[in-house]
Amino acid sequence: MSHWAPPFYSLTLTPEDKIRIHQEIFELVYHGNGFTHDEVYSMPIFLRYFYLRLLIKQKESEAKQLKEEDSDYSPRPKPVARPF
Repeated sequence: MSHWAPPFYSLTLTPEDKIRIHQEIFELVYHGNGFTHDEVYSMPIFLRYFYLRLLIKQKESEAKQLKEEDSDYSPRPKPVARPF
């Protein structure tokens, strides 16, 4: 693919579509651990959605695990200092 060829195959994108696409690109590059901007930008749409769904599923699983760990943890109450 030429560096200057649009990866969206002449689709007409609204400004909202462009923002959404760049948000998706950011999420995959920032949280995807290994993707570059150019890789994600030129990635076929079905693959980008596939990796986004995997990333969301992983983050939800991590959040659930953290919540379960927090609920299992019960710290001992600190003794209350009482004046004599």
